[in-house]
Amino acid sequence: MNLRKYIVEIGMGIDQHGQDSTNAAQKAVKDAISRSCLCGLFEIAKLSEANQMFVEVLVACPNPGTVNEGKVLQAIPFGRKQVKVIEGGMIAKSIYQPELGDTSDEVFVANAAVTVSVDMDEVLEAWKAS
Repeated sequence: MNLRKYIVEIGMGIDQHGQDSTNAAQKAVKDAISRSCLCGLFEIAKLSEANQMFVEVLVACPNPGTVNEGKVLQAIPFGRKQVKVIEGGMIAKSIYQPELGDTSDEVFVANAAVTVSVDMDEVLEAWKAS
């Protein structure tokens, strides 16, 4: 396999109430991918379907051991996906509102880097066939 990066997008997600790192991580991934139209995957790289791309997600957030990685990957609609969660992000003080699920006055902030890669061997074969 001859993987090459196609695009890297960065996103930020916030869980204002509930102190849920998974929620913040999902929002960070959605923020990252919301600014990208990957039409070049089909028009230039000649992928025949979206699941041919490789998607690597790196999330930095508070309490990484509590993150449900499967739920984070659900934010990515296509591709062969993998995720790595590390310590990072930020915890900021806000207000405590138990009726919104708060257990403290903390706001959790997560950052995500989403990298889409293609297998250049597949790309070259597709170009030869066209």
